[in-house]
Amino acid sequence: MTDRTPLPVTLPDGVRCALALSYDTDMAGGYAPDGICHGRTEPFLADYMLRLCDTAESHGVRLHFFKIANGLEPDMDISHLEEILERGHSVDSHTYSHVPLITDDLELLEDELARTNRLLRERLAVTSTVLRGPGGYPEGLRGRPGNQRIILDNGFRWVSGEFSAHLRDATWDEAVANSEVDVPYAYDSGLIEIPIQTWTDRTFFDTTCLTDAAALAAFKAELGHKPLPDGWTGAPWTEPDALDRWIEYNLAVVQYAYDNRLLSVICWHPYSHCVHDPENRMLPALLEWADSQSERVWVCTVRDACQMVGTP
Repeated sequence: MTDRTPLPVTLPDGVRCALALSYDTDMAGGYAPDGICHGRTEPFLADYMLRLCDTAESHGVRLHFFKIANGLEPDMDISHLEEILERGHSVDSHTYSHVPLITDDLELLEDELARTNRLLRERLAVTSTVLRGPGGYPEGLRGRPGNQRIILDNGFRWVSGEFSAHLRDATWDEAVANSEVDVPYAYDSGLIEIPIQTWTDRTFFDTTCLTDAAALAAFKAELGHKPLPDGWTGAPWTEPDALDRWIEYNLAVVQYAYDNRLLSVICWHPYSHCVHDPENRMLPALLEWADSQSERVWVCTVRDACQMVGTP
């Protein structure tokens, strides 16, 4: 498929590799009793997000959150987002209701992006500069010039939504090295795609490591979108060593990026980590690894990554 011009990535002086770490902050439909994904963040998840910020700040790092804007309506409590911004972290658009950017309903897409931009401005004084596409798309927005035009017309130069087909089906070694394969590129329209380059937590835990679908269904019915019980140590529907393997995978990804002087674009979800990593082991492991390297590892935002990418 055409409509794809690879773009060069230039790391800042003195940076050996860059890790653009972002979180999609939705209340996952995969955990919801009704199967609906939305952005009306429950207090237990807001608390987990602030714990992530605590961890990041202890290492001098700022995080990047992509927000579903139906959680920004006037009757919603957004104090956690206000605090996140006050502490120097970034918030950007993840659409209004998690609508896929590849929708055929262009009127809906226009409404979603315009409404989200308005709510971000009115409630958080944020002008969104990069758009995270919900769900991930195997071919990005290639072959969809109408969708690209609406995104551009709503003020976005950069979009991060491609989650390629070969990454979904990759072997461990292929997924570790994928930051060298799914590089940023420009569509013919001039819109720039910053692909998600690594396995996501949601795919890894709830698909790859799924061993008991009935246990996941029971969780959704009984505990979906509710605080986790006291003593919760991890999801019973995954392989017992799933979290250890997840940490191993991500450390292998960043080591590969370091060895090969790459930008690696990473997409995680606070809710997935809250469920599978309640003690918050993954983020400290990554940041401690970054601090231990002899040359600088820049853990940055997707906004920062956009500035490293050349223009068409």
